[in-house]
Amino acid sequence: MFFLNAILWFIYSVFIYYDMAIVNNNKTSADIAAVFLFIMAAFMFISGVMLGRQPKRVYYPTLVLIVLNTIFTLMNLSDLLYLVAFVIDAVIISLLLSLWKEYLSTP
Repeated sequence: MFFLNAILWFIYSVFIYYDMAIVNNNKTSADIAAVFLFIMAAFMFISGVMLGRQPKRVYYPTLVLIVLNTIFTLMNLSDLLYLVAFVIDAVIISLLLSLWKEYLSTP
């Protein structure tokens, strides 16, 4: 699910850059928005990889990251992409919370 979320945000960062910089000729804002979305996608991907490798050490930072991403998506639920991202985030949060014993009990 983290990887799906990362792919979604990466594709959206490319789209938002194209829309803002090329179509609307607003390069500075496009750079800032695209970099923010790309960094968010990278953190999602890294969290997914690290959660599989070192679950005990990465559990809480990953949970904080996904909660922050959920709050970010709540700001624009009128957009279909944000609605899909919110559903994915909600599923990830529910899975992380339901599996907390398994993640934190590993040696």
